[in-house]
Amino acid sequence: MYRVTMPKLSDSMKTGQIVEWKVKEGDRVSEGDTLAEIESDKATLDLECFTHGVVTKLLRANGDEVPCGEAIATIATEAEAPAPTPKAPPAEAPKPEAPPLVPRPASRVPREDKAGSFSPVTRDAARGTPGRIAISPYARALAQQKGVDIASLKGTGPGGRIVAADIEGGTAGLTSRVLSAQGTAGQASRATVPPSPDEELPPIVVTPDEADVEDAPYRLRTQARIVTASKHVIPHFYMTRGADVTELLARKDEWKERFGGATVTHLVMLAAVKAIQANPLVNRSYDRGRIIKWRGVHLGIAVDTDQGLTVAVLRDAQALSLKELVERSKPLVEKARSGKLTAEERSHPTLTITNLGMHDVEHFEPIINPPSAITLGVASALPTPVVRGEAIYIAKLMRLTLSCDHRIIEGVAAARFLKSLKDLLEAPDTLLAGQ
Repeated sequence: MYRVTMPKLSDSMKTGQIVEWKVKEGDRVSEGDTLAEIESDKATLDLECFTHGVVTKLLRANGDEVPCGEAIATIATEAEAPAPTPKAPPAEAPKPEAPPLVPRPASRVPREDKAGSFSPVTRDAARGTPGRIAISPYARALAQQKGVDIASLKGTGPGGRIVAADIEGGTAGLTSRVLSAQGTAGQASRATVPPSPDEELPPIVVTPDEADVEDAPYRLRTQARIVTASKHVIPHFYMTRGADVTELLARKDEWKERFGGATVTHLVMLAAVKAIQANPLVNRSYDRGRIIKWRGVHLGIAVDTDQGLTVAVLRDAQALSLKELVERSKPLVEKARSGKLTAEERSHPTLTITNLGMHDVEHFEPIINPPSAITLGVASALPTPVVRGEAIYIAKLMRLTLSCDHRIIEGVAAARFLKSLKDLLEAPDTLLAGQ
């Protein structure tokens, strides 16, 4: 029996919510079919089927919040389904002539995997057709997300097929993710939802006359858990510096026309990427005794949505020009607002930017968005008296605040990064050199 489990769709996801089942008990399903809509902490995504068979039981209902790895449905695979009993011909009927033997087509053949369940593979995959890598759709997506070269892997699935377990084994061997993604057979231990940090505070008791009370949407509850955990686990320290962006803003229309609608946010993104390249020590993360040195700059962009804050990730931003940053980030933000980000577009921000500049905010200190070791808070560019030499001028001063993970980021490294960022924003011609 194939167990469909609640998938782990992001690093921060502990539970998922079943928005809507797309199948019912008794339905026949095939690999690639959509079983349900699942809401993660960042977006709503389709839950894909990875086998062929018949849905025998829906274990959880629409609206249920389920821990990652817990079974939510079972499917009887083709190998397990009983063959139909043929009807005996009437006694007086003549014996039919045997049909000619025909070679069986190279179609899907049930093969038993290591867990004892059956999965369909093609005969070509079993023979190892040259030039073709046999891999499940989910494993392929997982490999792209983690940057794993599938050509270097040896598949352990049926007929040598690469499955999610092989991808995870090639990175960190995280068994819990394998159980979640592959729905392997066997009795997995029942996952439990971690206690809510809200339990540390007494509940607020109100009467109907005092307030209207309703359940918070799933994504808001998840966001509350993540920021609480970030504050509990990560030792934050903060650093603020003002950048005189008078010249940058005076030429705002020029940048917009030259670079396909570039805004101040896009210029800050470009400056942040260049500042990281000049100070690579800030492009690292700390995780359970490990130092993760990111090879690319993956910018996390905080996006306000109807269901709470989410972070869209612009991957390998160091390879993009300003115009390309604009072209890539605009549709990414729209996908975030509609809840349609892919797993890759939500994973592993190495630096997160949250900009409140359009709301006349003088200064704010954001909470770190892991695995980013630095989250940059961008405040408004407000008229401020500044001293130049022995004279006082009124300049447009933008306060930039870093929230830093003190486990991996030291004060000197953060200060150098912040100075590089400030210098670039104050010298737009230097910032845009070569664009």
